[in-house]
Amino acid sequence: MFEKVLFPTDFSERAEIMLDCIASIPQVRDVILLHVVKETRYPMGADSADRLAQETAEGILADAQDHLKKVNPAIRVTLETTIAPDIAGGILATAEESGAGLIVIGAHGKSVKVGVLLGSVPSTVLCRISKTNVLVMRHKIIETLTGTTYEKFCPMLFSKILCPTDFSRFSEHATALAGTMKGAGELILLHVVPEGGPPGEIREAVQAAEARMGAVRDGLTVQGIRSQAMVTTGDPAEEIIKTAEEQDVSVIWISSYGKGCLHDFLIGSTVQDVAMNAARPVIVIRSWE
Repeated sequence: MFEKVLFPTDFSERAEIMLDCIASIPQVRDVILLHVVKETRYPMGADSADRLAQETAEGILADAQDHLKKVNPAIRVTLETTIAPDIAGGILATAEESGAGLIVIGAHGKSVKVGVLLGSVPSTVLCRISKTNVLVMRHKIIETLTGTTYEKFCPMLFSKILCPTDFSRFSEHATALAGTMKGAGELILLHVVPEGGPPGEIREAVQAAEARMGAVRDGLTVQGIRSQAMVTTGDPAEEIIKTAEEQDVSVIWISSYGKGCLHDFLIGSTVQDVAMNAARPVIVIRSWE
């Protein structure tokens, strides 16, 4: 599922750190290193400037390719540069054309609502409709990828997976995929009952959720997958992030309905809020393969 990974790089120090991490993620066999040159708007000399930027990027990508091959000689590395009106659009177009199963991207720790307004590339990649799964790592995570942190979030990325579920077919699909990942250890199933309703209704919702979660857990046990089930109440995004810390998970594995950016922004999106603010890696599952 994640054999082919697309890594958009801006040639920053954080991007260099991410290369080592990507090389050690289980199942990764092919890595596409991509740099998107944002198309210049001024009329005179625009084409020349863009081509020069592209040629410069190709040289730097070649150095990154050499580094990645030294870290993991078994990985096949290909290089891509493209010129696009917007960076996020170039990333998603390349992911679709290449057949990548996963986009790996770093992100600042800020609300998706702020990110949308500021035109943040990670937020835009998450918001736009796409079939490609996305692994998001906040910059604070990337900066600490050494020692035990590196082991947990890179080669042992799937050792302890938090799977939030709302019992939809999307969530069920994502949970089933999580159990098939190479290196999958324990799955922690989480359902959050939103607060705000009458206490009696909340208690009933919690009881119903506990029964359904138990059934899902039992099904995973039959498949030989170690798991535990949890039900909490509160704001879904906040509870997911809090549970990830309390349970010391290696990754948050969450499904996306694939709604457009404007729709998600207007109603608020648990998926994007978690992806942009969690202190753990977050994989957003959007494919149905």
